[in-house]
Amino acid sequence: MKSQLTVKLIGYLIVVSILPLSIFALLSYNLARDTLVSLAHGYGAQLLDSQTEYLQQQMEQVENLAGRIAGTEEISAVAAKVDAHGDQHSAYDDLATQAKIRQNLNAYSGLKGIVSIDLLTNGGHRFYVGDTLTVAPADETIRRRYYGAGLEAAQSVLWLGVEDNLNPASPKRKVISALKIINRYSEEKRTSEPVGMLLIDYSTESLAAHFRQIDLGKEAYLLVVDGHGRLVYAPEPGRIGAARPVQFAGLPQKGKGSVRLTLDGRQAYVGYSCLDQTAWCAYSVIPEQTLLAPMQRLTQAALLLMLLCFAVIAMAGRRFRRNIVLPIQAISNGFKKIQDLHAGSVEPLNLPTTRDEIAELVAWFNDFLASLHLREQYEARLRESEHKFSSIFQLSPVPLGIVRIGTGEFVDVNDHWQRQFGFTHAEVVGRTSIALDIWLDPEDRQRMLAEVEQTRAVQDFATRHKTKDGRILDIVMSGRPLQIDGADVFIFSPVDVTRQHQIEQQIRDINQQLESRVKSRTEKLELANRELAEAMNSLQQTKSELVRSEKMAALGSLVAGVAHELNTPIGNSVTVASTLQDQTETTYKAVLGPGVRRSEILEYLDSVARGTELLMRNLGTARELVAGFKQVAADQASNQRRQFNLKETVEGILATLAPMYKKTPFTMACEIDAGIVMDSYPGPLGQMLTNFVTNALTHAFEGRTAGSMRLTCTRHGEAEVELRFSDDGAGIPEEHRNRVFDPFFTTKLGRGGSGLGLNIVYNIVTSILGGTIVLESEVGKGTSFIVVLPLHAPLIASSQSGSSDPVQF
Repeated sequence: MKSQLTVKLIGYLIVVSILPLSIFALLSYNLARDTLVSLAHGYGAQLLDSQTEYLQQQMEQVENLAGRIAGTEEISAVAAKVDAHGDQHSAYDDLATQAKIRQNLNAYSGLKGIVSIDLLTNGGHRFYVGDTLTVAPADETIRRRYYGAGLEAAQSVLWLGVEDNLNPASPKRKVISALKIINRYSEEKRTSEPVGMLLIDYSTESLAAHFRQIDLGKEAYLLVVDGHGRLVYAPEPGRIGAARPVQFAGLPQKGKGSVRLTLDGRQAYVGYSCLDQTAWCAYSVIPEQTLLAPMQRLTQAALLLMLLCFAVIAMAGRRFRRNIVLPIQAISNGFKKIQDLHAGSVEPLNLPTTRDEIAELVAWFNDFLASLHLREQYEARLRESEHKFSSIFQLSPVPLGIVRIGTGEFVDVNDHWQRQFGFTHAEVVGRTSIALDIWLDPEDRQRMLAEVEQTRAVQDFATRHKTKDGRILDIVMSGRPLQIDGADVFIFSPVDVTRQHQIEQQIRDINQQLESRVKSRTEKLELANRELAEAMNSLQQTKSELVRSEKMAALGSLVAGVAHELNTPIGNSVTVASTLQDQTETTYKAVLGPGVRRSEILEYLDSVARGTELLMRNLGTARELVAGFKQVAADQASNQRRQFNLKETVEGILATLAPMYKKTPFTMACEIDAGIVMDSYPGPLGQMLTNFVTNALTHAFEGRTAGSMRLTCTRHGEAEVELRFSDDGAGIPEEHRNRVFDPFFTTKLGRGGSGLGLNIVYNIVTSILGGTIVLESEVGKGTSFIVVLPLHAPLIASSQSGSSDPVQF
């Protein structure tokens, strides 16, 4: 630091003067504090002992009163009589018992804090003597809790502590309750048995009036806590009955002592004294600030003496700083400015009038400053020359790099080089081209180094480099050696000619593309026609297989519908193919003849591209229709078990069923949750849906000009799916509903109905798919079939054997 010498001098003076004084003051302060704390502890212990003795006396008097009342024969006799012979009980018994209680209470005139005395029999009858004339029956839950606690207590009198008053009419809301069980000797059982309990309530305000007279000092206070940790007395009346401070939780509940705690953010000395039998404790809380207040005069005197010492030290330090520190500080500041490259702002120092080492040091500094100014002028001219070279290097429109000849490490690269290769300046400097993995072929680097070694230069060297992101660049490299700061370096320029080569290659390839495109389009058309013929052949074979089984006879009409759907894309494809064939022959003749124009060829290629796109779109539509039909047909013709997406499979099945109702006034709506995957039998599932649609078209919409069918598929729990097929048709009469799944039951016997459709559905759902089916129908409003299927169907014999024969229902 600038004033380090002054600080050291002041530090020495503080050590020899203020430090001993501070040590003496600290020792005196600690001795006085320990003495005060010891005296306070002694006083607090005496005070707490006296208060616990007062508590003990009050509690003993209450216990004696309870024992006297409980031992009165007339009182225990009435308690037993009330419960045993309630019909013989009279108002006189109540008055006599209350009088006996008051008579016993008069013998303890010193107990000024008694609020009430309750005698509660086992049957719940109440004899009350207290601060109100009438009292309601006691809360039965509280009475049983008190009675149970009294029976379990080891003491003859159980101190419950601070409790709510059982008499809601009493103005004393919080009372200190003592409980004693009343026992009576039974002649029949020849043993003593409890006949009731005596509850004496003592006023918390009476205790508070006594403890409030105790003065522990400013901000000091007294706390009394019962055996359950509730406040019996606190300076704030509203805290009576509340829990004691959490800081007191770790203090013992027996014996006496003192501790130092942090209360409300301040240190305090806490003394405690506890009654061993009841675990009641009295606490004295004296803030440390209150206890140590008399020591402030001693502290003030010590501080005043220290301030005087500081004043003397400051005067000596000021003189030392003016004669010694300031000249040295001026020289130090000058050197700091020179170090911060601000030597031009440093002025020569005035020579001191004294003849000592400080004056010699100032003269030496002035001589050094003059020589430094001459050196800065030379370095400024050198920096200007370097700046010109750096600007030309960085702003060059071509990529430039500099590497050390001996090691091959990059010294610098300009911005164009960084943009071309994708590296940052920090990633390049200090590393070699091998480390950066720039060379696509390391042998090119060896050939370039050999050329540099022979000619001391490189000119238009063709190679290929890699960028940071892996792109390949065609490079033409040129470079020359030079010296920078006495070091041998090589400056080179790797120019990217990739785009130029690409354009040249495109020009070479453009003529070859014409013939290859025509040939490729022709081959694609021939391939598409062959695939179409194979698809039609497969479709006819599938139709024949489906007809063989009675359960798939309905697919005959579906084939006609699918063929109608295929007619449009196939017809469009034939039209486009014939047009392309005509244009190809015309263009081919023009190419063989003289004077073919580029525009004609481009027009032909544009027609081929658009025609091919249209052809591929129509053939793709036909392929999708054929593929979907083949999948549905394959599924329905076998009992093969596989995993499938329910939404895709059902939509494919419904697509094949669409021709059945497409030209009718009836519609089909479908809502299927996405993402449901089943491991089941798609063939039987398709047969089920086919029979639902056939049944609806045959029976539900008979005689109707409009109608709608609806299929919904949703998850049913974690392992099942629910399929609901509904229609808004005629509905099923109630007398037929229990027979719709019976074989050969039909309402159109002899009119095309076999009575097997819904029976087959029932067998598929229950026997193959492992699910359940429920029918809901209302005449005139429609019918719903609710099918619940497991996501993993049970195995059937044909799937276990791997057979692909049709499933027989």
